[in-house]
Amino acid sequence: MRITTSWAPVPEGSHFPVHNLPYGVFQPAEGPARVGVAIGEHVLDLAGALDDPAFARPSLNMFMAQGPRRWREVRDRITELITDEAYRQRIEPVLHPVDGVRMLLPFEVADYVDFYASLHHATNVGRIFRPNSEPLTPNWKHLPIGYHGRAGTVVASGTPITRPSGQRRPPQAGGTPVFGPSQRLDIEAEVGFVIGTGSELGQPVRVDEFAQHVFGVCLVND
Repeated sequence: MRITTSWAPVPEGSHFPVHNLPYGVFQPAEGPARVGVAIGEHVLDLAGALDDPAFARPSLNMFMAQGPRRWREVRDRITELITDEAYRQRIEPVLHPVDGVRMLLPFEVADYVDFYASLHHATNVGRIFRPNSEPLTPNWKHLPIGYHGRAGTVVASGTPITRPSGQRRPPQAGGTPVFGPSQRLDIEAEVGFVIGTGSELGQPVRVDEFAQHVFGVCLVND
């Protein structure tokens, strides 16, 4: 049976109807940070709704490590709680208006790899890095280039960013470079895949095993 409605208030055109219940970590006006899920203009406190210590934490890592079977069980249970009127009285007290909470980084980032997955982006970058040669390396269309980033630089949306400093050579400086804050910033909208469960050392993960390891996706402003 396809469930289309929720007793929880969901405004028309909301990005978070019952079919899209993204996880996150939030901190209410009073109390510690914990795991929640968005529904309409509210955040459902999963520590209060479900009997699982993994949600009474300021990170999704413990829950992600439980694996895909548990992910499906929890998703089904959340859907049941917010669509069955029988649970309304119990669940309403743990629904927080989103404008009354603070959203935090949802998981502890151990590592991340960034890929040049866009042909146009890779070509533009190649022209900058290699102005006197072909912009794409010979293997790019067969194996997009990836590199490790600094996990400690990943922050939640809305966090103030310090303009990075580096070396540059403005025209008026002649041949002497100067050091100082970047004059322009490169803003990139990217899709991030969140790995929930690991793999054994030396054992490759097949494409058809994707759903067994990837917990979800998010948007990243690189």
